[in-house]
Amino acid sequence: MTSPTILHLSPGAFHRAHQAVYAEALIRAGHPEAGIRDVCLFPPLIGAAHAAQGGTYHVLLRDQSREDLRRITAIREVLDRPHPDMLCDPALRLVTMTLTEKGYCHVPGTDRLDPAAVAQDLADPQHPRTALGWLALALVRRRAAGLPGITLASCDNIPVNGRLLEAVLTAYVAEAFPDLLDWMAANVTFPVSMVDRIVPRVDAAAAESLAALAGAPDALGVVAEPFGQWVIEDRFALPIPPLHKVGVQIVADVAPYERMKHRILNGAQTAIAHLGALSGFATSFDAASDPVMGVWLERFCAAQARTLACPPGEDLAAYCRATMERLRNPHIRHPLTQIGTDSSFKLGQRIVEAAEHHLDGPEARLYALTIAAWMRYNTGRDAAGRPIPVEDPLAPVFRDIDLAAGGDPSALVAGYLRLDLFEGPLRQNEPFRRRLVALCTALETRTPRDIILASLNRAEAEEELC
Repeated sequence: MTSPTILHLSPGAFHRAHQAVYAEALIRAGHPEAGIRDVCLFPPLIGAAHAAQGGTYHVLLRDQSREDLRRITAIREVLDRPHPDMLCDPALRLVTMTLTEKGYCHVPGTDRLDPAAVAQDLADPQHPRTALGWLALALVRRRAAGLPGITLASCDNIPVNGRLLEAVLTAYVAEAFPDLLDWMAANVTFPVSMVDRIVPRVDAAAAESLAALAGAPDALGVVAEPFGQWVIEDRFALPIPPLHKVGVQIVADVAPYERMKHRILNGAQTAIAHLGALSGFATSFDAASDPVMGVWLERFCAAQARTLACPPGEDLAAYCRATMERLRNPHIRHPLTQIGTDSSFKLGQRIVEAAEHHLDGPEARLYALTIAAWMRYNTGRDAAGRPIPVEDPLAPVFRDIDLAAGGDPSALVAGYLRLDLFEGPLRQNEPFRRRLVALCTALETRTPRDIILASLNRAEAEEELC
């Protein structure tokens, strides 16, 4: 069997439903070199399950109209622990990783290395505990083996993830292995990538569906939506398998694609989280499938698209349609309170920047309702007085704003607008502020769905508010 040219760190469910699916397609297209060697840095360890199943597992792609079961053999080997020589296979061309944001050991919101997160590794660099420590030690061994450089590609859902990886790994190497710095700078590349596929947790019902279709239980099987996208910067230390042949987009600049995803898909998710929860819906599917909320969400996605330059090879209208289909997938039911978590980190890039494009147009109504719903949501109660779980780093600040407002919607809006995420034109726009106050007042007794329905029916004077 051809030696794998791809090594992946931390093979979770997303990796098995995303990168491995692309590799499988390439292998079936006649490129056996696209095989993957997985390395588990931390539990869960999947090596035994992978071996017990003969190196195979299944991915079930399904939506409202189809089911597609795929047998995946692209993962050739799983190592349940990293090894200092894991980058020393001469066949290796590309290293991918899904570490989660915490795995980058950075100060949140920056690309600076967090010294506390790597303190143990710096004290004993030959016996690392973090992903950064293992990568650095493996690069030392690769250089010592006389092998060429390598591409380290983050596949985590983090903006400009390659730049973050490069920054923190360089900072770590400067402390742990300073003589490696020049070689790494000249021979190792860190492309930015954007990955997209919704991969929900495999619950009992999904596991039963997988087993029925596959003919046997599958300990590594995953269920995912059919939609998938992988955009990666053309910045490689060595030639990689021709992933472009199976739909991976190799581009000069990933930023426009990231903005499209964050603005349209993630913006819609953030908006519907607060609007939907305040309207009594439990999941993204429930809210997006509602005829009233669905019409509003379609208009919102279109407004978001009008704030973007279309990335090469994309169609923004088609992307909006695909976003709505994804949100209406009955097999993807994300709890709205989960989507609403950490919204203070998300609102600026996804909603506020777009709202600033529309302050003087009719779309301002959409954004005013979205932001007013966010403010009302973060008071921790809905119009009926029922509690809402607010999980956000700024939750204590939100409580202080609510207490200081004392039930006055104008004071509530003023308190929120003083937050740093509203610094800019939106804060200074008096008509928009008045609209926010009117909507926060309305949301004390009515749901966002009520207000949207009134607007759609043109039945009440409040129609112009949204």
